[in-house]
Amino acid sequence: MLDVGFSELLVFGIIALLVLGPEKLPEAARFAAKWYSKFKRAISNVQNDIDRELRLSEFREQMQQEMQRIQELEKKMEAQMQELQQQKILAEQETSLESKTFNKSINYYKTDISMPLIYQSKNWFELQNCSQPPLRIVPIETNTPELKVAV
Repeated sequence: MLDVGFSELLVFGIIALLVLGPEKLPEAARFAAKWYSKFKRAISNVQNDIDRELRLSEFREQMQQEMQRIQELEKKMEAQMQELQQQKILAEQETSLESKTFNKSINYYKTDISMPLIYQSKNWFELQNCSQPPLRIVPIETNTPELKVAV
């Protein structure tokens, strides 16, 4: 704080001894030390208060930055949620349209289930007005062994 050396303190002490005298010098030294310590404590308290306020202001700035960051993330999340909801709605609409067209196509091409597949394709070709090569139906001979039960 003050750049005071030993020789300067010695000169100051001799002057104080001459001015105050040997009886009042110890009392004056205690008084000066007491006020010096009060002054030093007051200055350190002020410095601590200033440091605390600076830290609080920095903390407030950090908090504001974090709050802004959180708000930006919330906005992004909301936008993503809306996008997902729109995609879900579009997907539901597409599936409903597909099911409607599928149902129409099923109704349009409805055939008898008991009818063999070969005739079902013939009916489909007829509905589409397509030409189909003539079908050859070949009977299949099966050799099934007869089961005999012994009694």
